[in-house]
Amino acid sequence: MPIEIKELHIKAVVAGKEKPAQAAISQDELNKWKKEITKEVTEKVLRILQQKNER
Repeated sequence: MPIEIKELHIKAVVAGKEKPAQAAISQDELNKWKKEITKEVTEKVLRILQQKNER
């Protein structure tokens, strides 16, 4: 019986002895990365769905 994951939340906490560093990337660069990741994931999902329909 297949399972379907509709939503996945990942939370990580990283702690060390050093003082936490400030983010070195700009908001524009962060948005660019988010768009690239979203595009790649969407393409992979569509490719998998297409392969599934071809079977």
